[in-house]
Amino acid sequence: MSPSRVRSSVSRACCCSTSRSAALDLGATPRQALHRVILPEIMPGIVTGDIMAFTMSVDDFVVSYFTAGTTNQPLSVVIYSMTRHRMTPKINAVSTLLFLFVLVLLVIINVSQSRDEKRREAARREAAS
Repeated sequence: MSPSRVRSSVSRACCCSTSRSAALDLGATPRQALHRVILPEIMPGIVTGDIMAFTMSVDDFVVSYFTAGTTNQPLSVVIYSMTRHRMTPKINAVSTLLFLFVLVLLVIINVSQSRDEKRREAARREAAS
């Protein structure tokens, strides 16, 4: 993680407590402050952490293969063990679902980024006018 991301996360955490206090001062209950103020502020970090954990679990196959226990196995190890025995429709279905999940995730991220860029550009035009 880059130092600028760490600084950004720390500044968001400081903002989060200030925003929570402001929400409580304006009459929100602690539950409302959590759901309407805190969670929307920290949601990008949560989503980013989920994506990184998913990517790392698939990417670090060798480490996962040698450190996986007998009860819980990462998805990459399960797929590998399915291919070693014989090709079944299960592995095709799992691979297809994995591919579609990543594809949908990428589309959502790209659409979100393009909307943010359009909003920023519209705000710049309004400020320039």
